[in-house]
Amino acid sequence: WMGRYTERTENAVQLVRLSLDVFSSEDQNSQRLLQWITTMGQQQGLLPAGAPEARQSHRVFERSLVAGLWDTKHCTSVGFNLRSLVSAAAAVRDRLSPEHWQMLEQSESAFWAAAGPDTTRASTALAQQCLRETSQRLAALTGAQTDRMSRDDGWRLLSIGRHIERLDFLAGALRQAIGCGLLLEQAGFDAVLKLFDSTISFHAQFQQSRTPQALVDLLVSSPDNPRALSWVAKTLRSRLLRME
Repeated sequence: WMGRYTERTENAVQLVRLSLDVFSSEDQNSQRLLQWITTMGQQQGLLPAGAPEARQSHRVFERSLVAGLWDTKHCTSVGFNLRSLVSAAAAVRDRLSPEHWQMLEQSESAFWAAAGPDTTRASTALAQQCLRETSQRLAALTGAQTDRMSRDDGWRLLSIGRHIERLDFLAGALRQAIGCGLLLEQAGFDAVLKLFDSTISFHAQFQQSRTPQALVDLLVSSPDNPRALSWVAKTLRSRLLRME
């Protein structure tokens, strides 16, 4: 569960950052992109019940998304996932280095301190800065998990948890994107690449090619992209086999 909550937090941070970036760009009028953002936010539990769709009201949707970052009662928010991550890590604290545990505590405390006493009044600019800093701290955490832990069964369970969540999130995001025709327009194409954290890889490999086949090659079947569905599934299977 420590692995699962690590990945869930990263996924939520990435999705909210992408959504807020859309509202400050010329892509905010793309109906397909707004539909996709709404569906993903709802499915990931980042919005309270009754929040309007992005297509209905950009401003209210944005405010709901920002306020929901720290909402632990009505949303499975970034704040909720961070707290759950620290709680899961506390159960195996003896397996973590002091530096690893300190990074976890600092990530949670800094996130909650950023919004101040009234999280419902946090601005979009503050939320974006907080998410950017949280993303950087999470990158350090996952780096510690990848490079500084022994490859025993405990680490394999951690990795299994992360890859279960990654496969579920990315497969769901791509399914929704295809379902609403998002890949047929430039804004949607770029948004999917960004959510998969594969923009640089795509440009390096395919340069100016913008075909759906090129996207599938990188995000579904690539043997070298750690965000590709086949790579994640293969890695997950490898970890599971080692547990037998």
